[in-house]
Parts: sequence; C-alpha cells; structure tokens
Amino acid sequence: MPDAIPFVPTALYRCAGPNCGVLKGGADRWWVMWSSIGDYGLPVMHLAPWDEKLAVGEGAMHVCGEGCAQKLQSQFMGNVIENRTRRSSG
Repeated sequence: MPDAIPFVPTALYRCAGPNCGVLKGGADRWWVMWSSIGDYGLPVMHLAPWDEKLAVGEGAMHVCGEGCAQKLQSQFMGNVIENRTRRSSG
C-alpha cells in the first residue's frame, strides 16, 4: 500500500465585519485587523494589508474591505469608551 498523503484543508477566511461574512476569494483585496495592549497599557487596534502569516495569528480578524474595517474600528472604539466608563463609575 503506498504512503498516504495527509489531507491538508485549504484555509477559508470569512469577513469579520458586522453583518458581512463574505468568503475570501483569490483576487480580493483583504486586510487583517487585531487588537493588543500597547506600550502604555492601553488597547490598540492594528490594521495591515493581507498577509497569510498575520491571518492565521491568534485574534486575527479578516476584513474584506474599507467599509468593514471602519465598522470594526468603530466597534473597538465604542468598547474602549464603554469599558472606561464602567471602570470610572464602578
């Protein structure tokens, strides 16, 4: 019996934009977004042109274009403000 070649699934990426969910195609111009805690202990949102290494990183959000990136940025900013408000009033 010949050696079996292991099956490696092709990565499918779905846009993380609110109410989007479009699947990434080969010629699409996608972006990768992620958040982290910056040098000053504050939340930071990162945006980079599509890169396969970044896309498979923990916490990576796959974004189909400018509109979805802007919506995710807006959500991020709202969450930061909401958390600050909760901390200061609690």
